[in-house]
Amino acid sequence: MTVRTAELLMAIILALCSIGLMIKSAELNIGWIEGKGPGSGAWPFWLSAGMLVTCLLTIYRWIKRVTPESNSLELYMTRETVLVVGVSALSILGLLVGTQFLGIYISLIAFLIFYLRFIGHHTWALTISLAICIPFFIFCLFEIALTIPLPKAITDPAFYPVYDLIYARSFKEQLATMQYSIVFLPLLAVLGVLLYWGKRWLKRRSEQKSSASNTNEPNGSVGDSEYTQSSADGEVR
Repeated sequence: MTVRTAELLMAIILALCSIGLMIKSAELNIGWIEGKGPGSGAWPFWLSAGMLVTCLLTIYRWIKRVTPESNSLELYMTRETVLVVGVSALSILGLLVGTQFLGIYISLIAFLIFYLRFIGHHTWALTISLAICIPFFIFCLFEIALTIPLPKAITDPAFYPVYDLIYARSFKEQLATMQYSIVFLPLLAVLGVLLYWGKRWLKRRSEQKSSASNTNEPNGSVGDSEYTQSSADGEVR
């Protein structure tokens, strides 16, 4: 299958999915409810409508051959691409299965380490940093800001001290929760990541300044030597 054929097929498939989502969302209120805001079906309906418009535009541009993809007769997926996509799909499947048994956070950490290090071939420093900060950010966003608990499976009891910290009524109660490692270890880990990358940034800035100063010094020396040489020539004349 060529790139041109793949672009058309994906546009048609996504357009049909958009229409199906619009029909299903229309079973709910897709308009504005007085005093409450948008209806429960408004967001998925209009999002699907926007996706349908983009699919139709893609089909139009495919017919007119105005994009490189719509003119490309190259092979859409090579053997290497199929391998990468297959491993990625299996990794996501492992994340979903792991979430049912170990919870989202443990599974997400394992997924990030595997994908970033062994598939993306990133450094261990970047891999560990993202494996720490991304789950921490997701927890703060959903569990604290939006108060939406995510599945934790068998690890759920370990998070009880964290909830005690979040819903504590006094500073004394909050301080009491710090005796549990599940509370202070993530905070220390994120702080360690910030300090590590901050130190690297400062080191790089120092090296750039040192390099810039070293680059300017020879130029000044050359200029001085040229001035001295021209002065000497003038004296000789």
